[in-house]
Amino acid sequence: MTTGPVGCPRCDGRPLDLAAEPPRCSACGTAYPPVGDLPCLMPDPRLWRAVWIHRLADFTAETERSLQQWRAEAAGAEALPRTRARVEAVVAACEQQRLEVQRLFQDVTGGERQLLPAAPGAGGADELLRFGENVFRDWAWGQAEVDATRAVVQRMVRQPLGRLAAYGVGAGRLAVDVHRALGPTETWAIDLNPFPLLVAARLMRGETVVLPEFPVAPHSQQGVVVQHQLRSDVRPGPGFTFAVADALAPPFPPESFDTVLTPWFIDANERDFRETAAAVNRVLRTGGTWLNVGPLRFKQSLGTTYTIEEIWDLTAASGFELVSRSRDDVPYFDSPASGSRRIETVFSFAARKIAPAAAPPPAAAELPWIADPSRPIPLTDPLIAFGRQSVFAGSVISLLDGQRSLNDVAAEMGRLWGFDTPRIGDQLRAFFATLPPGVV
Repeated sequence: MTTGPVGCPRCDGRPLDLAAEPPRCSACGTAYPPVGDLPCLMPDPRLWRAVWIHRLADFTAETERSLQQWRAEAAGAEALPRTRARVEAVVAACEQQRLEVQRLFQDVTGGERQLLPAAPGAGGADELLRFGENVFRDWAWGQAEVDATRAVVQRMVRQPLGRLAAYGVGAGRLAVDVHRALGPTETWAIDLNPFPLLVAARLMRGETVVLPEFPVAPHSQQGVVVQHQLRSDVRPGPGFTFAVADALAPPFPPESFDTVLTPWFIDANERDFRETAAAVNRVLRTGGTWLNVGPLRFKQSLGTTYTIEEIWDLTAASGFELVSRSRDDVPYFDSPASGSRRIETVFSFAARKIAPAAAPPPAAAELPWIADPSRPIPLTDPLIAFGRQSVFAGSVISLLDGQRSLNDVAAEMGRLWGFDTPRIGDQLRAFFATLPPGVV
């Protein structure tokens, strides 16, 4: 466990009362319960937890729908024996995957069960396993990939790393290896998605995690499903902490780090690069170093789909001096069982903070009535139209009148349907927070 300062992500890094159980902000009073032994330092920890319980329920329901379809396909009279065996193998592996994911997420759910159905089109199942391939790359077959990326990082380092923050670490192998090889005084390795972090945390405790891999375009019948007994003898050593946290609203005071590492992060977070650069600048001390490595696969508007030359310009405009920069081609998700692989062109740079960054362009703000469930919910035409997509969505939206708040709706659902109002409040926030873009 690291020992340096952490703070409230809602209050610009003001100190947390770490003696409280759970840790609590001394200014706003927000409590930050851990997820198992992972610190959970999201700006709205109750909403974060409700969203992931929501996604777990969506994943479970979607898996069951797929399993029913595949069982019917395997039982079809026209299926070849070899086809039937292949489908049955996938069915068995998916059943195993569902059980293992549910076991991993016990630290998130804390025994809480989802009461509300997922919103149509919310995509919770896809989001939950979005970084599943990272787990196998980091802890099964991808040592060469991790070594190649670590070598790029190591080549940029010109001074001791000091206190290091690693953003968007996924399953964490690169962060662990950097901590072991380059010796920062301490490391905070953070990510938003709990799934790869939960796997990594168990492996660091010496546990075994059993997960099936479903390779892309497998070479043979035997490669359709690859069973992995994930375990690791690698340990990061003292001063290393995995944590659930948002790198763009981090739980760190200003100027509290000597180095920030952003591997495969600046485009994957889907925010304007200027916002990312300003957030990195904020937590670095003057003279501290930003180490970046990764591709430029932005999925934004044309105006923010930057080239590397624009990235250099924006970095310099964000209070940094570029110290080094390079381009490398590295293997990426080169699973030995897959018939599909790619070589990723990655751009790396080291930049020294020389001045505070100007305020970034304003990001899309969280809807005020989700952040504060006592505020009225606007009843809009897109929301009314969305209510026609499912019976449950229509039932919830029928309770809105432009004046009622989430608290009011939760109380009314409790009265009409016998739901426990306190339990349903956070799940309602998660329901609305995960609606498809353009609905709210």
